Amino acid sequence: MKIEKIYARSIQEALEIIEKNYGNKAQIVYSRVIKKKRFKLLPFFGEKLLEVVIKINEDEKEFREVLNEEAKSLKEEKEREELYREIEELKRMVKELMRFKSENLEADLEKRFSRRVVLLFEKMVSRGVSEETAEKLISDACGYDIDYGVYDFKDEMFSALKDSLKNNIKLYTNFFENTPKVIALVGPTGVGKTTTIAKLAFHLKKRNKSIGIISLDSFRVGAFEQLKKFAEVLEVPFKVADSPESFNEALTQLKNKETILVDTAGRSHYDVIKLKELEEYFSVSEVHPFLTLAANLSEQVMYEVVSRFSSLPLRGLVFTKLDETSFWGSMINVAYKTQLPILCFTTGQSLPENIVMANYDFLTRLILDEDNEVGYTA
Repeated sequence: MKIEKIYARSIQEALEIIEKNYGNKAQIVYSRVIKKKRFKLLPFFGEKLLEVVIKINEDEKEFREVLNEEAKSLKEEKEREELYREIEELKRMVKELMRFKSENLEADLEKRFSRRVVLLFEKMVSRGVSEETAEKLISDACGYDIDYGVYDFKDEMFSALKDSLKNNIKLYTNFFENTPKVIALVGPTGVGKTTTIAKLAFHLKKRNKSIGIISLDSFRVGAFEQLKKFAEVLEVPFKVADSPESFNEALTQLKNKETILVDTAGRSHYDVIKLKELEEYFSVSEVHPFLTLAANLSEQVMYEVVSRFSSLPLRGLVFTKLDETSFWGSMINVAYKTQLPILCFTTGQSLPENIVMANYDFLTRLILDEDNEVGYTA
């Protein structure tokens, strides 16, 4: 609030000045008639004026701006609320549609398949396998039972499912018999590439393979030192490369080895520049990159990683941290959709036992929720 004085020859003129300059934000406090000098040094020359003292509650221009901002804010808030309501409604509709679709699919399955087949379908879906993938796997495991008029497992459940997996999921099953010359594990940070490299090195050495290890990860000092010490214990040569040229030199130095294992630094699948650098490393020699994914990643993230790393000549998949999730269905979906062969699974941090070389018996037991022998490697 502020006080102003208005001088006018009449009350009408004063009101007009107030209205023009302050609108309805001015309030008259008092008024009086005064004689105002025209010239300071000549007091006898003056005129009578009306002095009006007014109180201004708020600057009108500022007040209007505030009102406009508030109105705009309220409008935006209302639009946001409306948008949120629409999104929630769409979510509800999608959820309802999926539930309806799922119920119809299960009802259709119950008409076409035996009860034990439907139960397996439900078990797979509960573990994260998509309905599409689950239906494909059970359909390929079944044959028509004329006596009961439904589809049932062609053979005993384990054998039938195992045969279906062979037709739909690719595995790198002859790794130790047909080991690539240069194997590199690539993937995001923290998925367990270095630990898996150490486990693979142990089992290759156990089978009397001559091996060497190259690390392209000189940034994480702790991991680098641990892998170096592990190589020393195994009595295998260990090299470090920080450029495509030094990588090619290290490969040349280890050319007499049957297998060379390459550990790479974790790279965000959003970091295009780092992925391009990795392409340059692998352009100097024939490298077999295997994309390493943690089994506890969401399926959407897995697909994003596969998409980003597809600029490399991926030869297969490695799934780690199976011990950290009971929802392994995403792993099955990704393997089925991409048709990249699975090289191995890791089931814990312990060296060297917590690794499972991909085999259909293990995968079948996993889906049937049967106990798997941790450390089964053949």
